Amino acid sequence: MTWFYPEGKQTKMIAFRITDTKDFMTKLLAGDTFDTFLFSEGTVTTFTTFAIDGTWHPEYFGEDDGHAMTWKLMRPYLYGIIKGHHTPLQMRIVLKLADYNVEHLLKQAMLPLTKEQVGGLFLNLTYTREEVSVTTGTSLKIFTLDRSIDKVWDDMVRRFFESRKILVNEA
Repeated sequence: MTWFYPEGKQTKMIAFRITDTKDFMTKLLAGDTFDTFLFSEGTVTTFTTFAIDGTWHPEYFGEDDGHAMTWKLMRPYLYGIIKGHHTPLQMRIVLKLADYNVEHLLKQAMLPLTKEQVGGLFLNLTYTREEVSVTTGTSLKIFTLDRSIDKVWDDMVRRFFESRKILVNEA
């Protein structure tokens, strides 16, 4: 998908192919690299398919303690599903940038949006047959022809991967 900006620039939502699957999966499942992201949804296919919608139910703990379904909280459960002698057949995880980071990104990029207008900034992670791909995604709660948020999010993801030494090829 190509977006045209008033200043004549165009951008695309980007897809990455992870070049070192083992290193990436270690960072995803055993490290804290993605712990500040929210867990939106996921599926893991091993001997059966596990689907998790990522909805946080604070009443389970007896009170609303202000938590959200972070990747840090969900990671051990997903790791528990896939650990063993066989690698998963397939895995799809959708992570979302936390609101406080969305607000920071909007201010840093001087975008004319509020965090309330942003439905989400997403990382769609797909593992299939020993390969991992990551696709960026944005969702707005308002209609606008200005898609600057797409470019800003894509650039942030590139910097995030570079700073965490995650080796990628853009697809």
